[in-house]
Amino acid sequence: MPAHTDARIRQLCQEALAAETQADVEHILPQLRDALEEHIKLAKASLEVQASTIRALDPFRLIQFSCLAAPWYDAGLPSESEQVAMSPLKETR
Repeated sequence: MPAHTDARIRQLCQEALAAETQADVEHILPQLRDALEEHIKLAKASLEVQASTIRALDPFRLIQFSCLAAPWYDAGLPSESEQVAMSPLKETR
């Protein structure tokens, strides 16, 4: 979560709780609303970056991960030696 907006939200909540008059609360609430909206916007952007990074991963690794996560699924993956042969980082012995 975006730390600077999180801190601002906490600060504004504390100010609202400590406010002595309705006018003080009404002054703080629009600021709090703006901080919450910014926090949500930044969190969504962060999730979008993470999702695009996941999509950009090597499809073979995604298949491998899917099969590790669900071992009952048989995708007919290549054997370990075939995987090594296909890998751009071939083992040298």
